[in-house]
Amino acid sequence: MGDAPQLLIVADDSAPWTDAVMSLASPHRRAVVVAPDADIETSAVKIVVGAPPDLAAIIPRCPQLRWVQSTWAGIDAIAHFASERLRITPLKGVFGPAMTEYVMGWLLAIERDVISRASHTQWTPRLEPRVTGKRIGIMGTGGIGTAIALAAKPFGLEVIGLNSDGRAVEGFTACYPSADRLAFAEGLDYLVSVLPQTAQTDNLIDHDVLMRLNPGAIVINAGRGNVLVEADLIASLNSGHLRAAVLDVFREEPLPPDDPLWATPGVHITSHTAGPTPDEAVAEVFGRNLKRYVAGEPLNDAVRAGRGY
Repeated sequence: MGDAPQLLIVADDSAPWTDAVMSLASPHRRAVVVAPDADIETSAVKIVVGAPPDLAAIIPRCPQLRWVQSTWAGIDAIAHFASERLRITPLKGVFGPAMTEYVMGWLLAIERDVISRASHTQWTPRLEPRVTGKRIGIMGTGGIGTAIALAAKPFGLEVIGLNSDGRAVEGFTACYPSADRLAFAEGLDYLVSVLPQTAQTDNLIDHDVLMRLNPGAIVINAGRGNVLVEADLIASLNSGHLRAAVLDVFREEPLPPDDPLWATPGVHITSHTAGPTPDEAVAEVFGRNLKRYVAGEPLNDAVRAGRGY
């Protein structure tokens, strides 16, 4: 048992972040890199690093496990393991810029008709709407939502937020609690969700919410697929109430080829690519938390047991 690993880095050989994480970990713990399906001695493991789907089967095999560092922001596959004894830390604080590009890029592309304009072959002086003066609602006011809100302000957008308790957050004109989601949605021109997957976020965007949006509204979901009732979205698009929907995440991924969303006019599907992970991000987040772990200090962004994020 003396040579048994204390830290597992669970990843395929092609993962670009493993060498950097290993260099940080090895001075402190006996660390090894293993494939997700590897058969390895886990009795001494206290720390694991990897993607949640790869860790779900490994975590129960580690009786001494104390800390899991996810390489994803979403940890729904392993959130139920979080406890006072086992701390789980998502990859946070690295996706704000990429998600902001995604949201603002798509809003501007749709409103200013960029895609259609690029294919014009004759003079078309028709003017498109502007985003200035419009009202955007962001579901989720953590690091990603705040980054989007701060970027939206210079475009002249009024920014409204939705979070669990309605607490005020920098960058938002007002914030509503989840229980008041209908009041939050009233009169929005753009609805953006960057919420995590929890029992509390299931089906928050349904027919009732969609009907509160202004006619011609645009919906963007770049958080998790559970928040959206897809049949209600399709109905709202087909009726003409919504102008467009940009969907990056789904209840089932990959989205099946026969899913009706593929054939629904106004839907833009981006296949879970909104927030690519920077190669250096995993090591940066892991390194910060490793220092705190070694010092016996609370870990940054540890999941709250029973809450899911």
